[in-house]
Amino acid sequence: MSTDGFEVTIGQVLWWSVFIGAAAWIAFLVYRSMDHPRLVLTPTPEGLRATPRNVIQYAVSMPFLIALWWGFFFLVFLINENHVNLVQLFVFPSALVVSIRALAFISPVTARELGKVLPVALVAFVILDGKVRDLEEIGEILDESDLIQSDAWVIPFVLFCDYAFTAIWYWGWIRWLQPRLAARKVSAEASDGASGSDTAAGAESGDGSASAEEVAHDDGGVAVLPDADGADRSP
Repeated sequence: MSTDGFEVTIGQVLWWSVFIGAAAWIAFLVYRSMDHPRLVLTPTPEGLRATPRNVIQYAVSMPFLIALWWGFFFLVFLINENHVNLVQLFVFPSALVVSIRALAFISPVTARELGKVLPVALVAFVILDGKVRDLEEIGEILDESDLIQSDAWVIPFVLFCDYAFTAIWYWGWIRWLQPRLAARKVSAEASDGASGSDTAAGAESGDGSASAEEVAHDDGGVAVLPDADGADRSP
């Protein structure tokens, strides 16, 4: 909508209100859907587990979500009047999606902030500069997109990279490392508690040491020692 001249109309206010509000709302939905692992885990007695139904839902929905996220970032670059060239117009949305999804498993807060950058910048540019490409210019750019060539790995990498991130996160962190760290913490706490009880018993005996029987049965008859190699713990 043109804002040339000196007349302010209610149509101008309404159009820009709807545009800015819709852009902010869509941006919120996009980056909040990207900033965490998408595989749903179910609590079980053995810990968090992915059921077959959860895995199927994730595997089927993920490529569509990736495509929607990519399309959103591509649209942001496209409609904003910037200096991004035709190759960057395709590279930057792909790189953003991959980097945000990788960070979602490492630092969700960072992933969320990165997901905010582009849409928030778009709204800021529109408010500060009022520069949005017109339909004719957008059409010319899209016509030139036929000149873009890419190797055979680009699209599969962007669409399916999240499968690799999720597999590493689930099997490496959820199933393997996290239970071992939790067990080690419990073992260390139990060891500290046993040491404290031994000290108190020794003080009561009068010579600062506990009897062999007291030490043996202080924790129910089993000495709790820190597990250095994790060999006695189940995954």
